[in-house]
Amino acid sequence: MQRQQGITVLLLMLGMAAISLGMALKNVFQYSPTVGWLLGTAILTGNSIYTGVQKFNSIIISC
Repeated sequence: MQRQQGITVLLLMLGMAAISLGMALKNVFQYSPTVGWLLGTAILTGNSIYTGVQKFNSIIISC
């Protein structure tokens, strides 16, 4: 269980870092905010799917 929580926290941090980096580089690259938001949203969506599958598997195993 500890490993799944670590992966979830890592994905949350990566998603937020992608958004922050995209916003920080807006004066350097023209489309960096768009890329940052898309990448961050994709990572956070993947994190939600991963967490949902892990919860579903733990419910199935405990029954």
